[in-house]
Amino acid sequence: MEDTSTLIRKYTEMGDIEQRVRFGIGSAAAAAAIFAPLSYKWKGVLTAIATEAILTGVYRISPIHRYIPG
Repeated sequence: MEDTSTLIRKYTEMGDIEQRVRFGIGSAAAAAAIFAPLSYKWKGVLTAIATEAILTGVYRISPIHRYIPG
């Protein structure tokens, strides 16, 4: 029988390709938030997307994975 931490890790960890994609999306969103001539509202949205994508890539854990069947 698997313990709880193993089960949680099994359903939330990501692979190398997904990690690289998240870094790419986060970097693109951060660059757009910094350099694009957008309103502060959209810069905030892009900053939130960049933060989420980069942090989940760094820690290799995505909480949304536990809700996706498979």
